[in-house]
Amino acid sequence: MSAVPDLNRLVMEHLRSGVTSPEVAGTLTAGRERILAQVEADLDGVARSRAGKGFRIVAANYGEGKSHLLNAIHLLARSLNFVVTTVTISRETPLEPVDRLYRKLAARTEVPGVERRGVEALVAALERDEASAQRLLRVAEQSLHPRIARVLEARLEGRRGDLEPLETELMGYFLVHGDLARAYRDNMGRALPKLPRFHKEDAFDYLRLVDELTVAAGFAGWVILVDELEMVGRMGKLTRARSYARLGQLTEGRALPHTYSVWALASSFHNDILERKEEADKLPQWLNARGHGELAAAVARPLRALAEAPVLAPLSDGDLTAMLRTIITAHGAAYRWRPPYQGEDLLGVVRAAMPERDTKVRQLVRAAVQVLDYHLLYGESPAIEVHGLEEPRPLEPEEPDGDDFVRRDWPEP
Repeated sequence: MSAVPDLNRLVMEHLRSGVTSPEVAGTLTAGRERILAQVEADLDGVARSRAGKGFRIVAANYGEGKSHLLNAIHLLARSLNFVVTTVTISRETPLEPVDRLYRKLAARTEVPGVERRGVEALVAALERDEASAQRLLRVAEQSLHPRIARVLEARLEGRRGDLEPLETELMGYFLVHGDLARAYRDNMGRALPKLPRFHKEDAFDYLRLVDELTVAAGFAGWVILVDELEMVGRMGKLTRARSYARLGQLTEGRALPHTYSVWALASSFHNDILERKEEADKLPQWLNARGHGELAAAVARPLRALAEAPVLAPLSDGDLTAMLRTIITAHGAAYRWRPPYQGEDLLGVVRAAMPERDTKVRQLVRAAVQVLDYHLLYGESPAIEVHGLEEPRPLEPEEPDGDDFVRRDWPEP
C-alpha cells in the first residue's frame, strides 16, 4: 500500500475519534487560511530578527477549532525550520512555577528532522558545530545564571564521564549541588567553580537558553504553542495572578527574542473570568491590599492582551462544504472506493440531523465521517439521531480565593 492511502486512513481514524492532530490539520485548512498567513508573516519576522509580533492569543468556542489551528501552526512552523513545543495547560502543566513549566516544555520540544523529542536533541544538533557551540557558551557566560553556563560547558566540551546527569539537568530535573559538582568534575577533569544559589525563578534562564540554543543550532527560532489557557481561570486569585504575570513575561519579547508563541483559550474565559469577576480591576486591588504591589502591576498587560484576544470566526457553510469535500476525497483514497456524495449534499445530510446553527464543527465532521463509513459498509445512507450533546460547564475556581492559599512550591513575589 502506498504512503498516501496510509496517511488518509490515519486522518480518518483521528476524525472518527474527534481528536485533532498535525495530520488532520495538514489536510483540513478551510476557513483558517487568513490567520495562517498572518502567523507565517509573524514567523518570517522572527526568523529574520525583525521587530514584530512575537505572540498571538486566539479564542474560540469549544469544538470550533482552537486545537486544530494550533496543529496547523505546528506543521507550518516545522516546515519553516522552527523548533516547536506544544503543551496543554492543566494542573500537571501550569504556567507557574516556572521550573515545572520548563520541565514540560523541555520534554515536548520537537526538533525538525529529529525523531526524538526533548531539549537534549537540540544540544546534540549543536555539538556538531564547534564554532556555534562556542558562541552559545559565551552568551551563557554573559547573560544566563552561572550554573547554566557550567552545565552547558560540561555537556558540550566534557567527554570524560557520564553525560546523563547533565542531560537530566538540561531537561529541568535540576541536580542537587553535590551531584552537579560530581558530574562537572567527571566530564571536565576539574572542580566545579563556586556558584551563586540557584533559585526557582532562575529556571526562567533555562527558557532563555533554549531560545538561544535554537538559533545557535541552525534553526529559525522557537515556537511555543499553548492550548487550554482558560484552565488558569479555575485557579485561586494568587495562582491566577502569578500565571498572568508569567504569561506577560513569556510574551514580552525582549526576554525570548527568537521565540514566537500562540495561546489558545475558550471564548467563555472572557465572560466567566474577565467580565463576571471584573478581573482587570478587582484582582490588582486584591493583590495591592495584601502587599503584592509588584505582582499587581505585572498582571495589567497580560490581562489586557487576554481581553483583546480575537475570537476565531465560525466557519461558513462554504468553508464547511470545502472541508467535507476534502474529507470525502480522503475517505475514498483511504478505503479505495468512490463515495456517492459531494460536499454540499453531505453537509445537507448532517445538517438535517443537527440543524442547530451553533452545532460544533467537531460534531459535524464526526457525523460526516460516520455517514461515509456507513455507506461504505452497507451501501446506503444511515438514519442519524443525535442525543445529549453536552456543553462544558462555566469556568469556576477549583482552588480557594483566600490570601492564605500559598503553595510551598510557589516563590513569594
